[in-house]
Amino acid sequence: MFLEKAVLHYGHEQVELCELTALQRAEYFECIAELLASGDSNATDAGKGAALLRLNTESNAWLVSRALWNGNREADVFDIYQQILSDWPEKALSRAAEEVMKLSDLGTHEEAQEEKKGAAGPAVKQPDGN
Repeated sequence: MFLEKAVLHYGHEQVELCELTALQRAEYFECIAELLASGDSNATDAGKGAALLRLNTESNAWLVSRALWNGNREADVFDIYQQILSDWPEKALSRAAEEVMKLSDLGTHEEAQEEKKGAAGPAVKQPDGN
């Protein structure tokens, strides 16, 4: 398999994350759509905030579980997902999800523009010849 990989260090732990396959990318967006559809539209502001936090946690866990599974296909992906939800701290999950997003080229348009600017370096002012 020729998926890109990166190692995430968190505290004394480290995990190897793989980019998502093409099909997993599509499934990720389906997962988000399903999570959004299952929300309660009549919830209070506090309820909506809690639902958004759950959506973020579950979608990040889904993303990271697939990235870990790509490196160890003998494991059960659902078990990996449940283990992440049960054991991972929010900060580690967020960092891992960000890394998978980068590896899988799932960043936002603004992030891509910033990366292009950074890669090109600062603009060089041309002398006007006077």
